[in-house]
Formats: sequence, C-alpha cells, structure tokens
Amino acid sequence: MGEPTEAATTVQGTVNRLLLKVKYSFYSTLVFAIFANPETYRILNQYLGSTITDRAGVPTLLGFGVSAGLFFCTMIGLMLLPS
Repeated sequence: MGEPTEAATTVQGTVNRLLLKVKYSFYSTLVFAIFANPETYRILNQYLGSTITDRAGVPTLLGFGVSAGLFFCTMIGLMLLPS
C-alpha cells in the first residue's frame, strides 16, 4: 500500500472540482432566491428610499442594479469563506 496512482489522484481532483461547482451552484440558487424575493425589495426600499421600487412594487433599474450588486458581493463573500 503505497502512494495513490496518478489516475486515482486525477479522479479525486475531478470529483473535488465537481463538488465545489455543485456547492457554489447551490449557494447561488439560495442567494438568488433571497435577492429576487419581492419582500427583499420592500426592505431595501425602506432603507434606501423609494428609488428601489415604483409605487406598484416593481423594481426600478436602480433597484435591479442594487440587488445585482448585493448578489455579487454576497457571492464573493461566500467564495472567500474557508471550505
């Protein structure tokens, strides 16, 4: 019983990369569901003013940009967390 073979090491590396992609896909789905939620836009509207949504509660272009920026920052933060 010695060192793992080169093929076993390659397979393990491939599996690890696949699992990492699955993990970040799952995180992305959860974070998107949070930021795409109409309630999130209402909360942002309360804190950032009435420029995030219009009177009907539909996100404005600025609201969409703010939400996309928060999504981006959240995903970067999640990726920087230790495994």
